[in-house]
Amino acid sequence: MKGLGAVIILSIFLICGGCGGEPPKPTKVPVPPVGKPTVTPAKISPPLTAELKVERPSVMFYTYNPKGKPNPFKPLIVERPEVPPQKVAEVVSEPGTPLERMELNQLKLVAIVWNIREPKAMVEDGAGKGYIIVNGTPIGKKKGRVTQISSAGVVVSEKHETSAGKFTTREVTLKLYAD
Repeated sequence: MKGLGAVIILSIFLICGGCGGEPPKPTKVPVPPVGKPTVTPAKISPPLTAELKVERPSVMFYTYNPKGKPNPFKPLIVERPEVPPQKVAEVVSEPGTPLERMELNQLKLVAIVWNIREPKAMVEDGAGKGYIIVNGTPIGKKKGRVTQISSAGVVVSEKHETSAGKFTTREVTLKLYAD
């Protein structure tokens, strides 16, 4: 305890000892005297005998006529989806998900989880973006649906038109590894 008290007293003494005294006085730096500026009389120009006429510029108004000119706010490149020829009886609707806008050969199967109650798989598009699929997921431009997910791969059933004009269902298997 005596050591702690001595340290406290010593620190108070050092703090108070450094705070006392007068502040230091600033040193003066000699400045050379500035000479008086000499004033020279300005030359007086002769008075103008002729009056200056100032003409105001004429005001021009411009109106924009957009006829025959392109809209500057319209995009330069407009992507239009390819519209296949439609039959009168078949009404083709616009695909809703990104997987429905791609062909099956554009997708790559990268992962399968099959030993669970609801098997899942993951496919990647050409840009490397992944999509999780389960049984019943719509996939492909030909209105395909995932029907089976197993260790062998993913089976997709899609509608296919035969040469006779009839629609049949064909199964396409997406495999995890190339044979």
